Amino acid sequence: MDIPDLPPLTNPFSMDDDSTQQNPDFISKQVNESDYFFLEMNPSAEQPFVVTCGGLEYCNLNYTVERNKFEYYGLEYIVSGMCQLTLGNKTYQLKAGSIFCYGPRTHHKIENNGDTQLVKFFVDFKGSAVRKFLGEPFFKNVRPYQMPNLRSMHELFLQLLETGKEGGRNAQKILRLILTLVGVQVQDKAIDLDEYTSQSYTTFERCLSVIEQNYLTLASVADLAKACHVSTGYMSRIFKKFAEESPSEMLMRMKLNRAGELLLQQHLLIKEVADRIGYEDPYHFSRLFKQYYGMSPKHFRESIKRL
Repeated sequence: MDIPDLPPLTNPFSMDDDSTQQNPDFISKQVNESDYFFLEMNPSAEQPFVVTCGGLEYCNLNYTVERNKFEYYGLEYIVSGMCQLTLGNKTYQLKAGSIFCYGPRTHHKIENNGDTQLVKFFVDFKGSAVRKFLGEPFFKNVRPYQMPNLRSMHELFLQLLETGKEGGRNAQKILRLILTLVGVQVQDKAIDLDEYTSQSYTTFERCLSVIEQNYLTLASVADLAKACHVSTGYMSRIFKKFAEESPSEMLMRMKLNRAGELLLQQHLLIKEVADRIGYEDPYHFSRLFKQYYGMSPKHFRESIKRL
C-alpha cells in the first residue's frame, strides 16, 4: 500500500536551533525536524472544543515520550516508520496508518521501534465537548486503530497542519470540522489492530500490491484472483471488508486514470490508448471512459487541448 509523500517542511525546526526554546515543555527534543503550530494554549474551561497546537515530527531513533497525565487530549497519526505504543496498561505495535487518541488522564508511552525513522502528525485540543466533535471510537475503547486508506487520512492531517499555521479568525472552526471528519473516517473505515494482523488483511494487501504492479495487463477480476491465488468470491469479500471500492472498480479506476494520462499524448490513437491499458475493444473502452469521466475520450482530449 502506497504511503503518500510529505511536502518539504515550510517552517522546519532543527533540534540544534535556539528557536526550539520557545516551544512548550511537552514538545519533545528527540526530533530531527519538525513543523508546528501553536494557537490558544490556555483556553477557558467554558469553551467546548479548542485546538491548542499540532505538528509534524521526524523523530530520531531514540524517540521516547511517556506521560502519566497531560493537560490536553492528544490525537496522533503515524505517517511512516514503526513505534511501540502503551495506552493505559496495554501495549501495541504500530506502523504507517495507525491512529490513536489519549486523554488528559490516560497514561501513554510512545517509543520509536526498530532502525527506521518514525514520522508522525499530532494535534492537541481541549474542551468539554471533545467527544461530541471527535466521535465515540476513540473514547468507547481507548485503543489504536489502523486506517486502510493512508492517503485520505494523510491529507486531512496536512490540512490540519496548514490551517493551524495560517491561523485567522476562522481557524478554530475549520480545525473542528477537519477533526470531526477524522472521527467520521475512523468510525466508518478504521480496522481493528487484531483484524489488521489477520490472514484476510494480509491477503488484501497482497491483492492491492498485485493490482498496483499489474493493472495494465490484468483484464478482469478473475485474472486478478488467479494472480493472487484466491477465489473471486473471497476477493470480493475481503475488498468489501477492507476497501472503499470493489476489486473491479479499483482495477477500472486505475486503468482509466492511466488512459487519461495517455490521452494527453496527442500522437496516440484512441484504440492505441485502449490497447495499452488492456482493453482490446476500443468501443467498450470508450463507453467505460465516458461513464467514468462524463465525456468521450475524443472530447476529453479536445478539452485538454483548449486549456
